[in-house]
Amino acid sequence: MSKEFLLALLSLGLSAHPALSQEQVKPAYSIWDVELGQPLSQARDGDVGAIACGTDGGPPGQELRSFNDYMTCTPEASGLREVYFTYDDEQDYITLALEVAYQFLKGGTSVYAQPVIVSLLVDEAGIVQGRRIVTDDRTSDYDRRNAYTLSRNFKARYGKWSLNCNDVPMQEGEQPVGKLFVHEICTGQSSDGQTRIAIEASYLRKKGQRAISQETQQVNKGYFESQTRYEEVLAPYDPKTLS
Repeated sequence: MSKEFLLALLSLGLSAHPALSQEQVKPAYSIWDVELGQPLSQARDGDVGAIACGTDGGPPGQELRSFNDYMTCTPEASGLREVYFTYDDEQDYITLALEVAYQFLKGGTSVYAQPVIVSLLVDEAGIVQGRRIVTDDRTSDYDRRNAYTLSRNFKARYGKWSLNCNDVPMQEGEQPVGKLFVHEICTGQSSDGQTRIAIEASYLRKKGQRAISQETQQVNKGYFESQTRYEEVLAPYDPKTLS
């Protein structure tokens, strides 16, 4: 089914298709389909959108033609290479064309309805040792404001892991957003000790991010940090946090 055909359906104003199931509009390959400890070759290039070298959870770096080109990426301090990818966007066109009311499936590459940047952490032998999920700042102000709440979904997902959560003290120059200041890091590991995770959430104003412009006395829209960072790795690697 071509994108052109799907967009043509959208232009005709088709109503929601009652027979369309959630399974039919799931991405062909998501970050949760990755099996840690297995070769990167398990990921099929044709099941995803763009592939590139990762930038520590940021926007894509050097574009890759295939997952197999992972050695092109510069290793991190851990020795692992970050391989960024996006979900195949054909499902977005299906969702739009059929006006499917599954909000959690919209927005391209997303987790629990929140736009994210996803990547795999791969060792020199091509074995997937971890996955990294970071909320995407390149989105609407509404999504950005809610980005820190994604941590709640991750904590619920790993509620049986006896997570150890600690608040990070406010640093010099930081301020709350309104009356709310959030900076929390949770860590945990599987019962066998072989898988380790870190979940970091922040909602704050960093040094220099003022709510009101001193020049215009207008609200500085978007002058805040709201982010969730999730990392899962196999031992002996340790998940990375920003604090």
